[in-house]
Amino acid sequence: MRLTWKDALATVAAGVNVAVYVAFTQGADTPIIGDVRGATGTILLLGLVGGCMLSAAPETYERKGPYMVVASTLGGIALLAGVTGLITAAELALAVLFYATMALWLMATVRHALAPAKTEALK
Repeated sequence: MRLTWKDALATVAAGVNVAVYVAFTQGADTPIIGDVRGATGTILLLGLVGGCMLSAAPETYERKGPYMVVASTLGGIALLAGVTGLITAAELALAVLFYATMALWLMATVRHALAPAKTEALK
């Protein structure tokens, strides 16, 4: 497989996530990302767009294996942390969401960059 426009768009979303998280941790006084719930909602939304909506088709990857176990676990942790952060406004939940999202983006990008190109059978 090779990197595609979807990977580029996911990388932009990841970059915006970094900017949002850094701005929040530096105490930015902005209407949306100035509080925990706003930053959590922004990162959660960007994570859903950058990860879920731009992911590869299910038939592209094998459904079992260590990569899928780790990715699914991280995705579940990110979702749980995001919902927890929205409900409780806990900074720890925001941090867990951010780092899990970044780990998922990094894993997917490296996998796409290193996976062999799919070859079609000659007919």
